[in-house]
Amino acid sequence: MNEGERSRVPSGTTLRFASLVLLTIATTLFVFGHYSGMNLDDEHCQTTTGLYLTFSYFVDPDESKWAAYRACMAELVVPHALWLSGGFLLLFAVSLLIYVASPWWRIRRRKLVPVPEELHDALSAMAGLSPPTFLLDPTNVRAGGAAFGNHRHKYVVLNVGMLALHRTDEATFRAIVRHELAHVRSDITTTYATLALWRAFVVAVLVPYLLVLFVLFMLSGIGTGGLVARLGALVALVFLARVAVLRAREQHADVVVARWAGSAEPYRVLEPSGWLRRWFGLHPAPSSRSAAMRDPDSLLRPGFWEVLGCTLALQLAWWHLRAGLHALTWYRAGNESFLVLRIGWAVAITALIGLIAWRGAAFGARRGVFALPGLAVGLGIVLGERLEAYNFDPVTLPSAIAALALVGTATLVTVWAGYSATLVRTRWHAWYLGLSTGVVTFTLLGWFPEARYAGATWRNHIDPALNQSVVDVVMVPFLLNFNRVLTVVALVLVWLVPLVLRREFPKPALAAGALGSVLVTFVVASLDSWTDPLVVTAWQIVAVVVVQFVVVFVASRWVDRIGALLVAWLIGLAGTGVIWLTHLQGNAEVDSVLATRPHQVLPLFGTLAALAGSLYAVGRTERRGRPWGLIGLAVFSVAVASWWPKAPAATPLLAPAPTSTTTTTPVTTTTTPEPVDPAQAMRIWKRDGGLERLATVERANEALWAQATPDNDAALEPTCVALAQLTGEPFSPPPDAAIGAKWTETMQSLHKGSQACADAIHGLVKDDGTMARELIKGRGQLAELITALQ
Repeated sequence: MNEGERSRVPSGTTLRFASLVLLTIATTLFVFGHYSGMNLDDEHCQTTTGLYLTFSYFVDPDESKWAAYRACMAELVVPHALWLSGGFLLLFAVSLLIYVASPWWRIRRRKLVPVPEELHDALSAMAGLSPPTFLLDPTNVRAGGAAFGNHRHKYVVLNVGMLALHRTDEATFRAIVRHELAHVRSDITTTYATLALWRAFVVAVLVPYLLVLFVLFMLSGIGTGGLVARLGALVALVFLARVAVLRAREQHADVVVARWAGSAEPYRVLEPSGWLRRWFGLHPAPSSRSAAMRDPDSLLRPGFWEVLGCTLALQLAWWHLRAGLHALTWYRAGNESFLVLRIGWAVAITALIGLIAWRGAAFGARRGVFALPGLAVGLGIVLGERLEAYNFDPVTLPSAIAALALVGTATLVTVWAGYSATLVRTRWHAWYLGLSTGVVTFTLLGWFPEARYAGATWRNHIDPALNQSVVDVVMVPFLLNFNRVLTVVALVLVWLVPLVLRREFPKPALAAGALGSVLVTFVVASLDSWTDPLVVTAWQIVAVVVVQFVVVFVASRWVDRIGALLVAWLIGLAGTGVIWLTHLQGNAEVDSVLATRPHQVLPLFGTLAALAGSLYAVGRTERRGRPWGLIGLAVFSVAVASWWPKAPAATPLLAPAPTSTTTTTPVTTTTTPEPVDPAQAMRIWKRDGGLERLATVERANEALWAQATPDNDAALEPTCVALAQLTGEPFSPPPDAAIGAKWTETMQSLHKGSQACADAIHGLVKDDGTMARELIKGRGQLAELITALQ
């Protein structure tokens, strides 16, 4: 690849800088979210409304609780918004100040002076047009230099040791100067924006927050280990992103120097580095720098770690933005917030996958060029959800399976986008691939938020409806594929985009698909003889998938994987048609959703069958032709997913409600939804003041008993009044049913006894024994309540 083509491809420095910005945003949202008390306010609203949002994700059917909860949160929107927006403004204001002032401060602090006249002309000639300002550091005797500045003022400072080097080894002198000039031309703005952002993050976000946690711990003794651990993980990611930006720029500058010098070894010697500097220093290891100068195109290869870091940054920023918008009551059901945030996420991930595809195609489609970054994308999506600061959900088997599915899908999507990028020849091709990648990413990866709730979804909605039969195998993807049309569009694009870009007319794939369609017609029709129509339809769908796999496996000697996807797709369409025909027969008994909408399941199963059957497919070049027929096939496939027939003689699975006025006793089967997690609900209640209220009641009760002595009414009276007022105030009982009942009984007994005490002392009523009886009863109940809560 020539220099002009290489310069048009975004470098790794850009990707790493984006990671740094996203991570600082995520961490700032986390810190200022805690300043605003988002978690405490949310728990307070849960406690006061009795709507506990726990890991079981039970949706309380009481709409009045939801209305009260939203009203409670709405009152806190303004302070939350001020804290979050103030955090952003503070971070970027301090960053801008440091960015603008850092050149002036460096010149003043290091007492830099202009270079001697003997060097100025030579340096200006090397710099060419628009030379930077050359300065000399009289305090540093080592032979070296540095480029610094901002987008308006750029400087190159040379150590005083460079004067001697210029006289003794001019070649090395020129290589060092060219290295700094390469920074001036390519990355000085990004570099010092990175340093400014990091320093502002430390000064304005990290240090004040750590001081707040320390003061909180010293004053109240409240443990902050969990917060510090999560903050530490975020800060470590920010620091590593900063190091990655500064290390990447050095390799790019070395490549520029090698090109200017016309040599792959422009430096006589590269300073060795210890293991600590090798991993965390601002310069890569000498071996890495030499390898980049020998093979400049290697910098185009998308790296596993840089992609993982960028995906992690994007995920953390998305999840923390979601938490902030939830605290502002915008991210909720009932508006378009879910769709808007998911589209925004899809655009960002599509840009990342597109960048991987672009750089990988420029580097060359070699082994692992797209698969490893794709794996990094999948792992970043999953790990970002687990590292999110507000995520305390346990890992369950369904959520682990969903995570594995996400990782595998992300890898395949990235490999597909990368392969398609190698086929791009025009700008129209690039736009076509970019838009298609956006649709595929949104559809096949955009369900990542649901992976967190996979355990609750399985437990509350899917598992109760399953009977461990073949129907279940088909029904699970049917239930999970809630947007059948968009799924079909995305899976159509997987085989259509490469074929259109290749401009091929895949005759072998079409022939294999036609033969498979004939075979699937006989197989599906032969199964239409069982007594249970629902089971028959499930077995018909399974038979279609088996035929898809077998035909693709046989045809893989003549078609590549894209052709295999087309073969499976044609067989799936034929299977859908045959199932419809058997469903529309006059003897149809049940109007099954599986029989009317098999194309909601077969595209997914067919794609998996094609991928499995074509593992050993041999890529072959087909005859070039116009793909209009394939585009028509794609449109027809979307139409099949949008419409389905209805059998006129069939009865629905659920009979309509009876219209007769005769009183009957219906037999219903109900599935009790999973209630809230009692342990987590109790923790929320305790943190929101439950334990503090209990301690206050206990102290007031002990104060009353301490004054309960003969002829001590003057001292006893205020303690009775205080306990009566305290226990008479409304306070949400614990969410645990048994402990909540015990709480209510205890408060009632203490209130009755203390109120009777106050009334008797004030002479309002004569005590009939209620005071002693209720206070003794309440004291015993209070001890039992404390034990139960512990």
